[in-house]
Amino acid sequence: MNPKERKEDLYDREEELRSISEALNLRERLIIVYGIRRIGKTSLIRVSLGDYPHVLLDIRKLYFSENTVTMPLLVKYILEGFREQMKASEKLYLGLRDAISRIKGLRIGEIGIEIEPNAKVSLTDVLSGVNDWCEERGERFVFAFDEAQYLRFSNIRYDGIIAWAVDNLENLSFLLSGSEIGVLRDFLRIDEPGAPLFGRYRREVYVDRFTEEESFDFLHRGFRELGIEPKVGEIEDTLKTLDGIVGWLTLYGYMRAVRKLPHEDALAKVFEEGSKLVMEELDKVISPSRKRYLAIMKAVAHGSSSWSDIKAYVTARAGPIPDSRLDELLGNLIKYGYLEKNDEYRIPDPIVKHAVISS
Repeated sequence: MNPKERKEDLYDREEELRSISEALNLRERLIIVYGIRRIGKTSLIRVSLGDYPHVLLDIRKLYFSENTVTMPLLVKYILEGFREQMKASEKLYLGLRDAISRIKGLRIGEIGIEIEPNAKVSLTDVLSGVNDWCEERGERFVFAFDEAQYLRFSNIRYDGIIAWAVDNLENLSFLLSGSEIGVLRDFLRIDEPGAPLFGRYRREVYVDRFTEEESFDFLHRGFRELGIEPKVGEIEDTLKTLDGIVGWLTLYGYMRAVRKLPHEDALAKVFEEGSKLVMEELDKVISPSRKRYLAIMKAVAHGSSSWSDIKAYVTARAGPIPDSRLDELLGNLIKYGYLEKNDEYRIPDPIVKHAVISS
């Protein structure tokens, strides 16, 4: 259930791995990885980073603990990441601690690199220090920010800092990922003239759900490695139900192989535990207008796929709503990845659909 660390443990994703590895080998400075929740982005990133000196930070950890991402908090989180990497590979990170400790306000304490009391340590100073260390050793360092869209919850323009580093620190690469794809693009504003990152070259990698064939092979191979031979009909039923989303397929496999549950009980457990998780996540998004957001989601979950049908449902359940407000809420749900729209609106995650109907 934990993110994979080694390539041999990661199923497929050869094209995505190749693209990220190529970008790093070419010393490209900005890589952006998109994909909906539980599609396997974190495992892909961990494997891609390999032996590159790096820190991998989940920005949600900062936001959900403090409701903001201040610069001192982010710098502290980065230093904690340095410390963990040094423990794992002291030889690889030889000298980094000393290089960072030369920054005013940082010192080497008993437990590693620490920020001195009342010191105001700039993120740009830390990035510059790491860049200098790379220059001395001929290394490249990767700052990987998972769920990077949460950097927007700050009075600091982190997109500007990243743009400055991309322009000036040639030994650093930034790998940014996010499951709220539209929100991440809004934060980065990479297509907006005048925005800090506009016009910068970037490598964009999209992580999609498995195809039916890939999902079948993923489950069958996993069960075979554990000495289990499930019925073909059970796997086909699972694929039809969970729709190629790696996280849910993995949870189902855990319920069958580790918890030893029968097929139907395992699927039921995936929906039970998964629904709790997605509703906790969804509630954070819809809290500003929960009744209307939930009415929209319920409308789509129950089969309303057109704008007019959704409006009729929402009006009946939550009261009158201006067209502009409905458009805004629909757009937000698409940005956060809870809805998709091609010709029609749909919920891309079957567990989200089930959770909304059951709520």
